[in-house]
Amino acid sequence: MHSGTSSVDEDKPSLVDEDQSNAIGLGEVSTLRRAGLIPVGQYLDAVYRCREPVYWTRWALRALLALGVGHLLAGIVFFFAYNWDDLSSFAKFGILEAGILISVVLALIVNIDRVGGQALLIAASVLVGTVLAVIGQVYQTGADAYELFTVWALLIIPWALASRSAAHWTVWLVVVYAALNLYAYQVLIPLEILSTVQLNSLLGVTAAAVLIAREGAVLKGFAWLDFRWTRLVLAIAGLAIVFQPAVAYVLDWDAEIVGALTFVAIVASIGFVYVRALPDFAVLAITTGFVALFLMAVGWRVLEEAIGLEWNDTFSMLSVFGLFTLWCAAMTAATVKTLGALRQYMGSGGVDA
Repeated sequence: MHSGTSSVDEDKPSLVDEDQSNAIGLGEVSTLRRAGLIPVGQYLDAVYRCREPVYWTRWALRALLALGVGHLLAGIVFFFAYNWDDLSSFAKFGILEAGILISVVLALIVNIDRVGGQALLIAASVLVGTVLAVIGQVYQTGADAYELFTVWALLIIPWALASRSAAHWTVWLVVVYAALNLYAYQVLIPLEILSTVQLNSLLGVTAAAVLIAREGAVLKGFAWLDFRWTRLVLAIAGLAIVFQPAVAYVLDWDAEIVGALTFVAIVASIGFVYVRALPDFAVLAITTGFVALFLMAVGWRVLEEAIGLEWNDTFSMLSVFGLFTLWCAAMTAATVKTLGALRQYMGSGGVDA
């Protein structure tokens, strides 16, 4: 007889040995999942058991640090917005420049390779943008908004390079996106060099290119970029930017087909890469959701053309909306079935075939 050990415990072996000599990590769990040795329902439990309390403590501290820095920066911005008329020019620049100096000095003291130092450099980068905005308002430089964001992006590049922080580069990319978007709307679109659809298509392709660059950098060994959220953020951004012009074309809000073609190209590229090369179910789930919404818009257009929607005709309106509801339900069911098939395919090791 074996005392102190129940049959239930034998059926659920620990993923981490008591002596920690044969600890199973997340990589091994993912490999076992793709081989079909860990059922879908037990995967999250296996991942949880692989993570030690230190991991969750570190995650919580980083999340609280991000929230704290975000609230602090928001407080500084709202402080200036509320007290703007009561502050002298000296006070405006003095407070902001002191904030930048303190942030940079503290970042060097804390060490820019640590999360705290990286957060301080991000704070300094955000304050640089605030200083530029104050310069434009105090001295009435007449600079366009895109010029402010362009200078802002150029000035904070050294800090983004020094921090080697995925979060810092995300902030930099947001500033660059704002600069490009404003330049297009203030210069290129008024001069009819670009249309809105073409702009969104280019920005979507740019986001996809940044995602490709991120994957290449990770494969080259840039471990500080190897956070899953960076992949998800870039994938969502690229799809969201081109989704609107694609749907606009389908619903005949805009006659340019380039938006729809760009959306299809990005979806196909993401599907190929994250099924075959770098399997990632979360990215595929997000992409499938966008595709489902796009097909719902296609269904609406088909019903509108086939039946003809007359808002003054009750029968016509109820017919179109009824059939559209059924179509959306069918698309939702198809999405669930597709995601189930993808999970099963990836979990069975089909990606390695």
